[in-house]
Amino acid sequence: MDATQALFPATREAALARWQQFLPRASRYGALRNRVVSGHPDVTRLSAAIRARLVTTEAFVGSLLETHRFEAVEKLVQELVWRDYWKGWLELRPGVWSDFRAEVARIRRQADPAVLARAEAVMAGRGGIAVMDRFARELIETGYLHNHARMWWAGYWIHVERLPWALGADFFYRHLLDADPASNTLGWRWVAGLQTRGKAYLPRRSNLENYCAPEFLADPTGLERLDDAVVSAAPLPAESPTERIAWRPLPERPEASALGSGRWGLWMHGEDLSVERSALADLRPAVILSVFDARRVAAFGMASPRVAYLKTALADGLDRAGRHFACHAEACETGEGLAETLARVAQERGLAGWVAMRPSVGPLGEAIPSIEAALARDGRRVLWCRRRWDEQAWPQASAGFFGFWEKARRRLSAGAGDPRQSELSFR
Repeated sequence: MDATQALFPATREAALARWQQFLPRASRYGALRNRVVSGHPDVTRLSAAIRARLVTTEAFVGSLLETHRFEAVEKLVQELVWRDYWKGWLELRPGVWSDFRAEVARIRRQADPAVLARAEAVMAGRGGIAVMDRFARELIETGYLHNHARMWWAGYWIHVERLPWALGADFFYRHLLDADPASNTLGWRWVAGLQTRGKAYLPRRSNLENYCAPEFLADPTGLERLDDAVVSAAPLPAESPTERIAWRPLPERPEASALGSGRWGLWMHGEDLSVERSALADLRPAVILSVFDARRVAAFGMASPRVAYLKTALADGLDRAGRHFACHAEACETGEGLAETLARVAQERGLAGWVAMRPSVGPLGEAIPSIEAALARDGRRVLWCRRRWDEQAWPQASAGFFGFWEKARRRLSAGAGDPRQSELSFR
C-alpha cells in the first residue's frame, strides 16, 4: 500500500476500519471540521471511498444513527447528504456538465497564452502566496485537500488571480481522488457565484488565520493579497439559463421478464463498487467485468495518484463481487474504448447483455449512448439499475439544498437509532 492509500483507504475493508476509528469522535465533527491541520484528523478522509461506493452514504448514515443521537452528528449527516444533493442536481441538469467540459476545451484553444501560462504557474504551486502554493502542491502530491482549503484555493483562483473557474475546476477534477463531476463542478460554480447567482465565496485572510494550523501560515509571503479589504468578487461570466430535464426512474434490479432465460454479465464500474450490497445481490451473472478505460482516463488527463487509487478500488470491488456471486470475475484494461470492450466481451461470452448500475452525469454517463449502440449492433443490450437511496433522493434536488435537507432531516431524525428506518426517504 502506498502512502496515499494509507491516508485515503482504497478498499472496503480499509474504509470500514477507518470509519470505526472515526465513529467515536463523530459527535465532535461539527465543531472541528473547519480546522485545516496536518493529517486532517478532524474529518473522515473517506470521501474517495464514498465516491467509489466502497461503502455507501446510506451505510455510513445508518451507522451514525445507530450509535449517536441525531442532534450530536447532524452536521456530519448533512455533509454526507450534500454529495447526494449535488449528484441529483446535476442529474436533473446534465447540460451544466457538458457546458463545463466545452468551456474547458474552448479556453485551452482560445485563451490568451499569458492567461494559460499564469494558470499553469498557479497550478504548479508557483503563484506567489505561500499558503496557496502549499495547497496546490498537497493536491498534486496526495490527491486530496481539506474541504475548507478547497474553498479557499478556488476562491483565490477565481477572485484573486481572476483565472477562469472552469480551468480551475478541471485541475481539481484531474487530481482529486474523490473527484465527482457533480460535487466538483457545482462546488466551483458556487465559489464563482454562478450556482447561487451572485453569491460568491471569497478567500479572506482572517478566515485562514482563524482555521489554519500555524505551520500553514509560517511563511506569510503573499498573504497581503488576501487581506479582507482587498479581495473582491470577480465579474460573473454570461451564461445561458440552466435547462432541467424530467426525471427518468429506474428499477433497483431488472425484472425477471427482462432477464428472460439468457446469460447476463454484470458490469462493475468505479461509481459503485459494492454491488454485492445492493438489490442486485441475488443476481446470478455468468461473468463480472470491470474495465479500466485507459483511453478515457488519458483524455481527461487524470493524475497518477488518482489512477492508482481507481485501479486499487476496482480490483477490490471485483474481488468482493467475484466471491459473493461465485462466478468468473474479469478485469480488463483497454485502449479500444469502453463501449467496444463491453460489446466484445459480451459476444465472446455469449451474453444477452450486461446488467449495471447506471452511471451518473459525467465521463461514464457520457459513454451510455455509445455503450447501448455498440451492444445493439448484434442484438445485445444493457439493463440499467439504480439504488433506491438515489432513486428517492436525487429527484428531490430540484431547487436549493436546504429544502432538500429539511426533507431528509425530518425522515432521518425520526428514524435515528433504528437501522430499519435509516433510509433517506422523501415519500
